Amino acid sequence: MKKSFLLIAFCVSLQLLMAQSESMLFDGASDYIRRSQLTGTLDRNNSLLINSFAQNLTHLDSLQKNKPLLLTKSKNNFLNVTFLPVSRTARFNSDLSHGFNDGGMIPSAGMQWVFSGGVHLKAGGLEILAKPTYITAQNREFETFPTEHYPVFWKTYYRWLNTIDNPENFGFNTYKKLLPGQSAIKYSYKNLTLSYGTENRWWAPGRYNALILSNNASGFAHAALTSNAPIKTKIGNIEFQLISGTLQNSNILPPDHYRYDQGVLLHKPKPDQSRYIRAATVSFNPVFAPGLFIGATAVGYGYNGNSTGEQATMGSLYARYVMPKDRAEVYIEFGRNDKSPTPLNIVTENNYPRAFVAGFRKLVPINNKQQFIEIAAELTQLQLPTTPLTFEGKSWYTSSKVPHGFTHQGQILGAHIGPGSNSQLGAISYVNGFTKIGVEFERLVHNNDFYYNAFIVTRDPTRHWVDVSTTLVGNYAYKKLMASGRAAFVRSLNYQWYILEGLGYFKNGYDRFNFSATLSIAYRL
Repeated sequence: MKKSFLLIAFCVSLQLLMAQSESMLFDGASDYIRRSQLTGTLDRNNSLLINSFAQNLTHLDSLQKNKPLLLTKSKNNFLNVTFLPVSRTARFNSDLSHGFNDGGMIPSAGMQWVFSGGVHLKAGGLEILAKPTYITAQNREFETFPTEHYPVFWKTYYRWLNTIDNPENFGFNTYKKLLPGQSAIKYSYKNLTLSYGTENRWWAPGRYNALILSNNASGFAHAALTSNAPIKTKIGNIEFQLISGTLQNSNILPPDHYRYDQGVLLHKPKPDQSRYIRAATVSFNPVFAPGLFIGATAVGYGYNGNSTGEQATMGSLYARYVMPKDRAEVYIEFGRNDKSPTPLNIVTENNYPRAFVAGFRKLVPINNKQQFIEIAAELTQLQLPTTPLTFEGKSWYTSSKVPHGFTHQGQILGAHIGPGSNSQLGAISYVNGFTKIGVEFERLVHNNDFYYNAFIVTRDPTRHWVDVSTTLVGNYAYKKLMASGRAAFVRSLNYQWYILEGLGYFKNGYDRFNFSATLSIAYRL
């Protein structure tokens, strides 16, 4: 029965016309851009550490000179009008929620679609980028944190629920929403661009996870001052971005919010206020090391109109080293969740919430210079490093000062794996230009901070919630079509830290299986 179901689900998913993630920050296109730097077809002076939808379009146009994405439809001496690619995105989850780095898409089971298209207007240094997004989802019911868990576990769980706005689901009714998507108004002068809009931003070198900003949530309204090209100095090239924006709440109550413990309500209502975010990132490419890019990020966020002035802060240091001759790259991002890091304070201090993303990629040529076998890996660790911090519940993206945490519309702005989680991912693929066929293997451990807080006193080592997944990936371009696809087979061990009855340590884990398919098509008008 299970094999038949999987075969039917896979065949149905193959017939769906789906599209690139509406932000185009993590899909076949962005991966192709970054890979092109390793093969020498894209200028390596750009760090590719400060990314957005519009910047990806610019890079794609430079790579596809004979068939650019921004095709001029009308032109005169004053105004350029170009149409953006039309895309359709869809995802199928058989039983549970699975998906990441997908902008405004929500955690849900069943089918989910995203439709997007738009126009680009340019007059001198002034640009208008309009690319709204429409999202609709079946939003079928799936299992969340079990009511069967003991009250003490629920009490501990609320330590996280009360310090972050990150619901497991967005209700179980049909979901429909229109978002401004990758839209912005911009003015550029030489190497600087001033803009206001809702474009997603991806900072730092991680390919699957970014500690500070990614496209895991929908883009938030913000003003930005950006270097639109590397600024050359005598000692090296500099790129930077400053943003100031507003984060919105999900307004979704946590599960079992009426639950009491010894007469005390576990749920602590969050302020009904939007939040501000002020953030900066800078990247430096020293003249003596052409392939080396080092940088830093700093973020502060808090409630608008808060008279106390309390805010949460976090940040990271990062580096990427590109080796075109070896067709390889290595990268790392290291951050802390309590203040902006510096080389001094991360070395001299040790009891602070820290996290890292580290990875590499190597292209091995086959047949000719255009075809390669790609070998890659990425490690992400958000788990707290020490027991005292674990029992204080100071996980990444959570905050007692700003209990909505580092989220926008209920989704985490940074690494998709979430607070207290760890990921180990490896991949091997065949690549030829935009074409890619490969497989990814991932082990994802969910919120170990909660696990050690809730279950360490029971001395129960069997409850780690671990997802083991195998994902087939593919990208292909034909004339005006660009297609990407993912088919993931996910085995969840001890789903939601739940186990079945057993004897002593010989307990049966509550294991679940989920099939997730995402296929992609974007069409250049």
